[in-house]
Amino acid sequence: MKKLLLSLLIAAGFNSYSQSTYTSANHAGGTYSQQMTTVNIGINAFNFDTTGANYTWNYSALGKNSWGNKSTITAAASGYQAPFITQCLLGGGGLTCLIKWNGLTNMGILDLDSMNAVVVTLYDVMTMVKKSTGHLVGTVKGMRIKDSTGLTVPIVAEYDDQDTILNFPLTYQDSGKSYGAWGYDLNAIGQNIQYKVTYDRKYTVEGWGKLITPHATYNNTLKVRTTLDQVDSLNFMGTKFGIPRLIVEYTWYDAAFGLPVMKAEGIEVLGISTINSVSYIDNVYVGTEENELAKFNLFPNPSTDNITIINNGNLRVDSYKIMDIQGRFVQQNRFSKTISIAELETGTYIIQLFSDNVIVGTEKFIKE
Repeated sequence: MKKLLLSLLIAAGFNSYSQSTYTSANHAGGTYSQQMTTVNIGINAFNFDTTGANYTWNYSALGKNSWGNKSTITAAASGYQAPFITQCLLGGGGLTCLIKWNGLTNMGILDLDSMNAVVVTLYDVMTMVKKSTGHLVGTVKGMRIKDSTGLTVPIVAEYDDQDTILNFPLTYQDSGKSYGAWGYDLNAIGQNIQYKVTYDRKYTVEGWGKLITPHATYNNTLKVRTTLDQVDSLNFMGTKFGIPRLIVEYTWYDAAFGLPVMKAEGIEVLGISTINSVSYIDNVYVGTEENELAKFNLFPNPSTDNITIINNGNLRVDSYKIMDIQGRFVQQNRFSKTISIAELETGTYIIQLFSDNVIVGTEKFIKE
């Protein structure tokens, strides 16, 4: 009897902390948002390479530098459907353009608020993907760029080679690889620039276990190591050059969350990984219906003089604070719908909305 009881206790303990599986149903689809903290300072003190089966990753001492959302959105609401169809029509696609768009994508994943592409800056960089039961595939890249008149216009680039980002289900020791390629020609908007990105993607589910962040403990996560052997090629006014780099990413997935609960990003040189950015869930807001922060928007973004707050969730707000990317507060006042940012220097900022000294919304914006 004692042996049977002991066996049942062991089995129960094993089942409580057995390795996880992450399926297509677990991954976000449509509109979804998680508030994330991003850390850029002091992360060299942490080792992100460690891994194994039933491992505990303790990053409870990570700091906090800036806040933002990691999110997905429906393809129709991404802002890139109309530019894609227009571009397709101009290319002679005819009535099949909407059918082509719907066949290529059912969701957008926001990658970056802005990205420096050597000689130009891209805004609202988004990967349009096709999510199915078995795969998550990158198909279209959407972004915004300034044209020769200074206007920020949307452009889209269909992948020359579609990128299989993940295969589902994810389980320990799974692996995958793919080749991705996309690019754009900006001559159509008055810029003599052709830019192309090509890469070999490889990923391995190299560990499972408990992840501890400053915000929470996740008892059953999968750790995925991804490398992108990437070349950014540029033809700028007839001068061609390429920038090779080996990008390394560590992502931790929990089946209760539609996007990674933590991600570490950096580069690898001579087999040594250097992480330069870490993001993790700071407040657990799953989905926009429960996420009051997801109902706070601002425009225009980027802006030069003023930003206007759209309070879609009818949040009660009485004050605001603006901090720079280093986490220093540079402006604060009583709340108003239109806020002047004319005195701020050019750069990326975070605005926080407060109600009775409690943060009720946070968002990034770019001052030009």
